[in-house]
Amino acid sequence: MAEHKKTETEPTSAADPLDEQPVKNTADLDDISLAQALLDVDVANARVIDLTKRLTTLTKELRKSSNELQKVKLRNRRIAAELDEIKGSRAFRSASAAHRVLGAARARLGR
Repeated sequence: MAEHKKTETEPTSAADPLDEQPVKNTADLDDISLAQALLDVDVANARVIDLTKRLTTLTKELRKSSNELQKVKLRNRRIAAELDEIKGSRAFRSASAAHRVLGAARARLGR
């Protein structure tokens, strides 16, 4: 809809209802906007606090898991060294040779 522009020669009508009514509730709107902004800040802060707690918990969990992994790797190395020592012993080699001989004898006997 085209808007009718008033020229300087046209008198302004004192009977315009919008001009007669004062603007109301601007203070109320400002208070509502401020209250909403404060709520938004509270929600954002709560989210940051929650995320920080979760990040801290996950970091602790990761450190604990890393420490457990290191302990398991160390234990594995010890067991592997012990196994190598056992396999290198004369008793193990003798037992392995006896097992092979016994296996060959059983195979010849058909058992």
